Amino acid sequence: MNSKNKILNDYNYLFEHAKVGIIYLDSNGKFEKVNNKFCEILGYEEEELLKLDFSEITYDDDKDRSLLIYNQSKNKKVKNYNIEKRYLKKDGKIVWVEVFINHIIDDNGEFLYTLGFITDISKRKGIQDTILEQTKRMQLYLDIVDVAIVVLNRQGNITLVNRKTSEILNLEEFLLLGKNWFKNFVSLKDRDQQIEQFLDAMEKETNIFEKIQYDVICSNGSDRTILWRRRYIYDENKKPSGMICSGEDMTDYLKLEEEKRRNEEILFNQSKLASMGEMLKNIAHQWRQPLSTISTAASGMKLQKDMNILTDKDFDMGMTAIVETSQYLSQTINELQNFFKVDNKIIKFTNTNLFSKVENFVLKNFSTYGIDLKIVNSQEFEIKAPFNELIQTIINLLNNSKDAFIEKKLENKVVIIENYLERDNFVFLIKDNAGGIDKKVMDRIFEPYFTTKHQKLGTGIGLFMVRDIIINRLKGRIEVYNETIEYKDTKRDGAVFKIIVPKNYN
Repeated sequence: MNSKNKILNDYNYLFEHAKVGIIYLDSNGKFEKVNNKFCEILGYEEEELLKLDFSEITYDDDKDRSLLIYNQSKNKKVKNYNIEKRYLKKDGKIVWVEVFINHIIDDNGEFLYTLGFITDISKRKGIQDTILEQTKRMQLYLDIVDVAIVVLNRQGNITLVNRKTSEILNLEEFLLLGKNWFKNFVSLKDRDQQIEQFLDAMEKETNIFEKIQYDVICSNGSDRTILWRRRYIYDENKKPSGMICSGEDMTDYLKLEEEKRRNEEILFNQSKLASMGEMLKNIAHQWRQPLSTISTAASGMKLQKDMNILTDKDFDMGMTAIVETSQYLSQTINELQNFFKVDNKIIKFTNTNLFSKVENFVLKNFSTYGIDLKIVNSQEFEIKAPFNELIQTIINLLNNSKDAFIEKKLENKVVIIENYLERDNFVFLIKDNAGGIDKKVMDRIFEPYFTTKHQKLGTGIGLFMVRDIIINRLKGRIEVYNETIEYKDTKRDGAVFKIIVPKNYN
């Protein structure tokens, strides 16, 4: 066998036993020759295919594009191209193929025939479609959630974002992908620190902060504060290849919190002023008698002096009365100053000392309205807490009880303070027999500015601040309910405020 025949035989063998489909097309795109693999791909016999052209077995949706590319390549004398398309098999099923076309041209540039190589890529396409479908589904899931999702590679470039991220930054997704997250979207004040932490995490595999808060820059130049949760993404070698971040926009929440803080501060100051007014009224009651004593002693000594009957004994007695009374007034001023101190230091004191101070502040004022004050100490014990805030809370509650009695013609009016220890808690109850609180408003009495003329529930801010101090400052809780109070043969409903605070404030 000569070499020419051997080459021809080898070619025929390769043609028939090739792992890819091989076709020859004439100038009209009609099949002139096909191999066994191409027949196998489409399910046709060779004789059947030789009666057809390639457009007749091309899926309808791909036919126009396939013919256009084929004709343009021939007219422009483009020797080869490749295309992915769909064929219809003999049984009507669709098969995805990758077609490599090579136009054979003679030395004069004239078209001779087309040689094509066809590879069945249905499995690959199926995998691609599955991945695409999963990607679309994942993107849908990501777009549904109401938190920002950002995926970064090792360089800090964005590889995936969701709809919420686009909304926060006010940029379309395609304008975000590929850009460096830190250099383009992290605020200047936070940028250097965040870059350092990210690079440290990627290069040294250090722990990433589970939660971290920083500002991002929006397209309009404004900043938004985001609380981020971050996790590694690992490659096949279990090395960090990037990071996935989910972020909650805290901007509006923080603004509301700041506004709430300012409002509470205003309310607290208003409560302080209201308490100061009550305290000054109490001080006025307490000072009347001492001032009268000083005035009487001084005027008596002056009169005796004018009449030349002032003895040394009378002088000593008068001066002693003035000095002792002045010291009492000075002590009262000191107590008033301590009450309104801002520092509210945590100190140790006994329950008897606490309620003794309370009694000094309110007793005369209560007496003016014919209200008895009864303090019931189960035993003496020590407490560690912010003294001033605790005493202010008690006085606000007592003033609330006093207000409940005003304009009510009641006999045997009383406010009772009971206090005791319950495990590690200091518990005290303030009870009155002023008729109780209407159940319709029981749930609203701690709202800011809520008040009612009939129940006389304070100024509208007193009880709100009481609750705020107890819960947020004293770390305790408060309960309110009605109870029948028996006092001096009189049974009458009244309000009960039960306060539980830690015995040892930390």
